[in-house]
Amino acid sequence: MEVHTHTHTARKKWTHYFWEFFMLFLAVTLGFVVENEREHYIEQIREKAYIRSLIEDVKKDTANVRVSVWMRSNTCKRIDSAVSLLKSKSPEAVSSKIYYLARQIPSSAGPRLGISTKTFDQLKNSGNLRLIKKMQTLDMISNYYYDAATMNWALDMSFQNQHDLFLSVHKLFDAAVFEQMIDAGNPFIIHEPAGDPPLLTTDPLVINEICTRFHFTKGTHRAIMNHYKELEHKAVELIQALQKEYHLK
Repeated sequence: MEVHTHTHTARKKWTHYFWEFFMLFLAVTLGFVVENEREHYIEQIREKAYIRSLIEDVKKDTANVRVSVWMRSNTCKRIDSAVSLLKSKSPEAVSSKIYYLARQIPSSAGPRLGISTKTFDQLKNSGNLRLIKKMQTLDMISNYYYDAATMNWALDMSFQNQHDLFLSVHKLFDAAVFEQMIDAGNPFIIHEPAGDPPLLTTDPLVINEICTRFHFTKGTHRAIMNHYKELEHKAVELIQALQKEYHLK
């Protein structure tokens, strides 16, 4: 006859299960916290990298704005000289300078100002604008690029004034003289014609029409320069604010 022996294991106290649960809960919670902190740290690094890139873009804008203001300022001076010579008692005696200025003015203001939107576009298109936590900082960035975009109206007006000028110059200037002024090796270089080639007319109405076209062109250039200077001021403020906010030099 077999004898069955029963072994009894001691029952664990409820506190044992509590501590097991607590340690498991603590491990999961700590893992969650550590992962969140890691993601937060990575996002901070990405945010700072974007801000550095954005600052470099805005610095390029300020440099381009200064060059454009300088070029448009010089164009305004050329317009003043051209109008003064055309309105003089004997424009035929200084026609060489008039031809030279008339050929230079339409293109001397340079190309349209291009704003560097690469980083801002990346932030928008990738949904990473959320990385910028402070609403005030985000608003300042967005406002800068909004203001930059509003320059188009003035640039469009400048293009229209230039177009109108092109439609009038044939009344006063000989195209053959313009052709001779172009450098043989580089079409972007314009030479002042030798002697004083005759103007096609000395009709005061035609001269006044050309001078009026110059006047409106100059007015648009001045409006654009004022806008550019305001944009440059905002760009400098944005750079300084971002450098202070993110402790960058």
